[in-house]
Amino acid sequence: MGFPHQPHPKETVVLSQYFGDPDARTYKGWVKRGGYEALRNALATAPAAVVEQVKESGLRGRGGAGFPTGLKWSFMPKAKTRPHYVCVNADESEPGTFKDREIMRWTPHALLEGAAIAAHAIQAEVVVIYIRGEFTEPWAITEKALAEADAAGVFGTIKVYLHRGAGAYICGEETALMNSIEGKRGNPRIKPPFPAVAGLFGMPTTINNVETLAAVPHILNRGAAWYRGLSLSNPQSTGTKLFSVCGHVQRPGNYEVTLGFPLKDLLYDLCGGPLPGRTLKACIPGGSSVPILTREETEACLLDYEGVVASGSMLGSGGVIVFDDSTDMVYQIMRLARFYAHESCAQCTQCREGTAWTTKILERILAGQGKTEDLDLLLDLSENMTGKTICVLSDSCAAPIVSGIKKFRGEFDAYLAGARSPVPVG
Repeated sequence: MGFPHQPHPKETVVLSQYFGDPDARTYKGWVKRGGYEALRNALATAPAAVVEQVKESGLRGRGGAGFPTGLKWSFMPKAKTRPHYVCVNADESEPGTFKDREIMRWTPHALLEGAAIAAHAIQAEVVVIYIRGEFTEPWAITEKALAEADAAGVFGTIKVYLHRGAGAYICGEETALMNSIEGKRGNPRIKPPFPAVAGLFGMPTTINNVETLAAVPHILNRGAAWYRGLSLSNPQSTGTKLFSVCGHVQRPGNYEVTLGFPLKDLLYDLCGGPLPGRTLKACIPGGSSVPILTREETEACLLDYEGVVASGSMLGSGGVIVFDDSTDMVYQIMRLARFYAHESCAQCTQCREGTAWTTKILERILAGQGKTEDLDLLLDLSENMTGKTICVLSDSCAAPIVSGIKKFRGEFDAYLAGARSPVPVG
């Protein structure tokens, strides 16, 4: 992405305004652009009032779950009998998602400011930012930004620390993330207790995503009503959202649009549509862990939390993966299953065994050795993997399998009937 950032006319630029601008990475440059004004105002405001403003804005978690941010903050104990923590999920491990990385690369102070506001709002003394280990450039830039902000004394008594992960997908799950920070194996915890009751080091904790926190200063500066007014289709989905688009489109990248924006317009107008000579076949709208949409579903989908569900999938992290008519859907679904089998922490039998066996069955089908009963077996395995484990990793593996068989069964049947040549899967 070049400098300065040149948004598409249909984008609504808020978080990405300074993407591509190296001066915005510095403390002085951020202050020159109005940075840390929201934090100063927040620190002079009662914590409960800050929580209420974020609640009124309708901001929902941008990491995947879409839970209302202000409501989440309100769950923290009001009495300060124990230390409180903020954990920032900067792991961004969902395949197809690369927007948090760009926030840290270009506007690290937006994240730091949002995290400090959150700490004030929930009366936390400490912020821990958990950054994916492979994010070497975002780590270095955020580390430098933190040092500059600390030297300027902008955080007051709030302590902000960076913690580097080791590349585990599962550590994007909030309780596994906390275990990792504590030096334990990154396994998810059973809930309840929920983090607001017993989180990091057993203390009340709130975990927020990078994009979520980067939106908070804008809400405090411009008001909850302004943010709530950024909604094209549903009053329950407010604000802008960064969508990471990859796959078979002419202009992949990060695009910021108001929630409710048509997915068809994102793919065809902002991203230039499919590659020359190709047509759209399918799309995964929210990172690899959500159900696949057909072309018809994609072209009718509105990009907000409710709209994507109505189309048959979930908004998730906003990682949009595009497939054109050259795609072998059976092969791509196998690759997704293989990823989840590799990343399973193996704590739950349904996940450990289910992801491994679905991968083996899909590999067998692609190798031309499938059986007619394999599809029913895959669906049965997926049923046993869904809603029966500590976290949703096995659900994430099942989602593309179930939707893929339902919507592209002809491709599976072609392999089973020997009508398609076997594909090497080693």
